[in-house]
Parts: sequence; C-alpha cells; structure tokens
Amino acid sequence: MDMMKPNLYEPADHPQEWTPEMYQKLEQARDIIEEWWLPNRRQLDRLGGVLAMTEMSDIYYGLHKSIIDAGFYGRSIPKEYGGPGWSLYQCGLLSAEITKMAFTKAVDDAFAYGEPWCHILQHWTPDEDTKREYFKRTLDGGFCTIWATDPESGVDMGGMRGSAVLDGDTYVLNGPKWWMAMCSPGPVGLQWHLALLKTDTSKRTSGLSLFIVNDDAPGIIRGREGDLTGARWGCARYELLLKDLKVQKKCLAAPEGKGLYAIVDGMNKHMGNQAFQAVGVSEAAIKQALDYTTTTIRWDHPLIEYQGVHFPIADMWVNAEAARAITAKANKLWDEGDTEAKHGKWSILAFKFAAPAALDACLKTIELMGARAIEREEGWPMELMYRDSMVFQLYRTPNIDRKFLASYLVRRRL
Repeated sequence: MDMMKPNLYEPADHPQEWTPEMYQKLEQARDIIEEWWLPNRRQLDRLGGVLAMTEMSDIYYGLHKSIIDAGFYGRSIPKEYGGPGWSLYQCGLLSAEITKMAFTKAVDDAFAYGEPWCHILQHWTPDEDTKREYFKRTLDGGFCTIWATDPESGVDMGGMRGSAVLDGDTYVLNGPKWWMAMCSPGPVGLQWHLALLKTDTSKRTSGLSLFIVNDDAPGIIRGREGDLTGARWGCARYELLLKDLKVQKKCLAAPEGKGLYAIVDGMNKHMGNQAFQAVGVSEAAIKQALDYTTTTIRWDHPLIEYQGVHFPIADMWVNAEAARAITAKANKLWDEGDTEAKHGKWSILAFKFAAPAALDACLKTIELMGARAIEREEGWPMELMYRDSMVFQLYRTPNIDRKFLASYLVRRRL
C-alpha cells in the first residue's frame, strides 16, 4: 500500500466492480476533462450559459462533441435498443470518478448517461417507434431535459396552469415554464425535452401528461435567461412560453394522465446516480483539503500536523465513506429489482445523506483553506465545487422527501 496516497476509493483497487469497458471509459473521460475542461473551467464558469456557448464556442462545443464522439451518451440504454446496457451501479461508479476529476457534478451531467429520460422511454412511452427513435437520438448526442415546473405552481404540480389540448392526432401545448435547462439545439442539433402539462384541467396530478418536444419545434418562445450562482456554464436556462406548440399523439412520453408518475419513477432511479455524484464531490473536497494542509507551512509545520485540522478532515471522511456505502446499496438494490428500491426508498435515503455531506465537505475545506479557497485566480476549485453542489438541494424538495421517507418508515401514507 502506498502510505503517501490518501485512503480514498480508487477504481484500480476494485477490479471486481469495474469491467474493462468501464476502465476504458474512465481513461477516455480523464483525457477529455484534462484537455477541454480543466484548462478552461474558470472562463467557462465566469461567462455561463449563452455567453459560454458563443464567446468560447470552440471550447464549449469541442468538449461536448468529444464526449459524444467517445460514446458516453445513453450508457444505460438497454442493448436491445442499441445501447451499452450499463447497470445503475456501473453508471454511478463512473459518475463519482468523473465528478471527482472535474471538481463538479456539472461536467458529469455533460457526460449524459441518460437517466431519467431513458428510464421513462423504456418503461413508460407507449409507442415503440417513438421509443426507438429517441433512444437513437440520445445515442447520437441528443441531450434531454425535463420541463416540469411553471411560475405559478412551482413544486405544486397539481396547480399547474399549462395545458395540452388534443386536436385530432395532435396535442396543442400552451403555458409558461421557468428556469428550464438546455434550451439550445445542442452540440449536434439533436436536443429534446419532456414537457409536463395538463390534459385534464379538472384534475390535479392525475391530469398531468408528459410530451416529447424537439428543441427546434415551432412554438417555443424564449424569454429571460437565468443567471445562476452554480452550474453556470453547462447550458442556457430560460423562462419559456409554449404557444400553440403542436406535438403528435405518438409523442406522448407516458400514457395520458400518467406524466408526473413517469417523472417521479425516472427521478427515483436518477437519485441513485445523483448520490454517487455527491460522493465524488465529498472525496474531491477531502483530496483538496489534504493537498492544501500537507503542503502549507504555518508556524514551521505543515497544517496537517495540528490537531484541530484533524477533526474536520476525519468528519468529512466518515461522511464520504458512509455516503458511498449507502449509495452503493441503493444502486445495487435497484439493479436487483428490489420493490422498495423501485419505489425510491433507497435512492432517496442515499441522496438525503450524500448531498448534505458533499456540501458540508466543501464548506469544511473552504474553512481550512481560508480566503485562498474562494479566490478564483489561485487555481483551487473549492468555490466552484461549493456553488455547483448547491444544486443538489434543488433536484428534489427536501421536506417532501422527508415526508416520503417517514411514510415508508411507519408503512403508511402520511
């Protein structure tokens, strides 16, 4: 054992978990990150959104094209639909390492393993031809985002005002959407979205349906771009208005009235991968803390030799190891078909622990490093890691998850 190497998870030490294909993808990801992301991360982050796409278009699209050309998109697509058919656990292991190498989950998002939309296509989309068309679109480089919330209802999906009216074999979509991501044609012009709107305005959540919408469809009106604190560079986020947007009936992503159920099902699986991203952030923060405290001399000694420095680093390591253990359990149970895992119990449990642990690890490392951690020109990535990790708290509403888990604990709906 290398006594100078931190006692953190290393893929090379776990050949029983990593296939040769996974090791190959890990090295490809490392090359892409080192060539395209690390030398340009500060400039891309400063510009953000549309400015990153336009003023650094060669870098922005070069990064995404290299990811697509290396075959990273849609790793979870089943083999019968032309995909590699990776398990959720395999996808998660790679996501943790990509996040760790890049210092941000936003880069792993760009590697687009394909959940939750691939899960929704596979298990919810009624039309087989549509399913195959959008699996292929994903494998060819088409990123998908979910347009769910609107400005008046937020997470209260049942209060949504946006509507979809069936006219013959075509639905006509109208309504606003706020802070929707990836509102651009994408690096190869194949971007698409899953839009949630009401097909029955007399009902609440059971009246919501989910539609497949291409990014270049007539009727998508872009308003103000969101200038976000974190995850700035990866994509343009806009206020949107869908106005008389026409979608063929075959492009229902789930049976009519089952749209929200399909999204929740896809997100239940997706949280397993998000938890692994959070593990990657925690381990990257620990590595930064160790790098800084072992090389920085204060009062004639490296900082790591002072007892007060040991305490936060030990706490971070405990949380990172616990997060990895529960996340691995959640992903493996999903792959095994465990009923409670399929209903989201384990992935949400894992995410509820791993996400706050990641934010806490970033904050503790920033406190150890002091002002140097938040100075961009110093080259330390901590302020970027902290800002980008705040989005973990926005993927799901924390108190709704707590209510869900409490219901599971007492085995009845609360």
